[in-house]
Amino acid sequence: MKNSFYFKLSIIFALIIALLIPRSFLSDLIYERLGWRQQAYTSIGQSWPGDQTLAGPVFVLPYKLTYSVKEKIASKGKFQKEIIKEVTTEDKLYVIPKQLTVNSKLESSMRYRGIYGIPIYTSNLEINGEFNFQSLVDLLERNKENKIVWGKPYLSVLVRDQRGIAAPPSLKWGNVKIPFQPGSQLPGTEAGMFAKLPEINLEQNKPLPFAFTMDLKGMRSINFAPLSDDTSIQLSANWPDPSFTGELLPDTRDITEQGFTAKCRASSFSYNIAGVLDSCRKGECYRLMDKTVGFELIQPVDVYQQSERSIKYAFLFITLTFVVLILLELLKNLRIHPIQYTLVGMALLVFYLLLISLSEHISFLLAYSIGAVASTVLLTVYFGGILRSSKLGLMLGAGLATLYTLLYVILQAEETALLMGSVLIFAVLSMLMLLTRHLDWYALTKQNETSSPTA
Repeated sequence: MKNSFYFKLSIIFALIIALLIPRSFLSDLIYERLGWRQQAYTSIGQSWPGDQTLAGPVFVLPYKLTYSVKEKIASKGKFQKEIIKEVTTEDKLYVIPKQLTVNSKLESSMRYRGIYGIPIYTSNLEINGEFNFQSLVDLLERNKENKIVWGKPYLSVLVRDQRGIAAPPSLKWGNVKIPFQPGSQLPGTEAGMFAKLPEINLEQNKPLPFAFTMDLKGMRSINFAPLSDDTSIQLSANWPDPSFTGELLPDTRDITEQGFTAKCRASSFSYNIAGVLDSCRKGECYRLMDKTVGFELIQPVDVYQQSERSIKYAFLFITLTFVVLILLELLKNLRIHPIQYTLVGMALLVFYLLLISLSEHISFLLAYSIGAVASTVLLTVYFGGILRSSKLGLMLGAGLATLYTLLYVILQAEETALLMGSVLIFAVLSMLMLLTRHLDWYALTKQNETSSPTA
């Protein structure tokens, strides 16, 4: 048949396209496993506190303000009578610390549901600082002629997931120890804790120190809102792979295989505290947690992400292998059946199935190595049989092993993966073009169509 080679070439091209179907099944498998992992995370989150954010403390002083207003009322005739009427309003004074120091020492561990693990932690928090009640003095100054009835002050601390408060902490307020109670007592929020404070000496305009310690449990991330004029946050954990999050990055950090330490400093200039406190007066105290500083306990080797990235190169592996086999058909005067091409393509795809399944139980490197070795050995033996040459089989196996090695290097180089992948494709294409630049394709295809042994 005159055009049998080109007909076979079209079949092989259609076969490459058809092999993209099982490749898409592998991608669907990864997304399915990701869904199961998310279900495991949700299951763990039902029995363990979730991501944590701590904001505060905030001093709250309720008060009633009574002031006089003039009001005109109609009287007999065309005259209006002016009366003085007393109006009473209820409000709260919100005060943030003048200075705040947060020291977080975090101990992490893994919690599992089936084969899926998620980092959890218990953070020992030491929080101290001092309040300056100049805003209280200013309020009194503005209302010298008005009557103010003070309510009972309290100190509020917001915690995103209140289940994480391991034991009831106590507040040291000046020289007095006061136990915290559940609930934030802030409008628009629920989770947190508060402490009832003794009455404030309105004539004493001196900084008042405070301090408390607590153990806070959580999952994956912990954040702190820098609610003071001058906030210093010190973070330390036994987790070697932190991802710093929030509005401000740490000023200094030290990351080792045993864990990390970091320090961050923030001021009222970097945080619109006045606007947030105004929102709190309007019943939106949840905005106190809008801007935070913290970190996330990331798992750097995400096997599903790396498996998904590796599958993107399946088309390149299949196409390149088929191109080499077609060239050998022409150069060695062989015939390779489309079924044999199909088996080779399926063997290349089985590598990704092995990679996904093995990496759920062992390290990604070991899973990749086992899958690559198994696929390379299988195809080396098969190539030697269909090409009727053990030498050619070993050469193709060595080339395949080299590709697997290069692919692993690309997968590890996240920031330069696109560049390295592009260079690899260009290098492979250049090599094929240079090696075949002197071939007489018409003569080879004619010779192949005349007579060839069957593989």
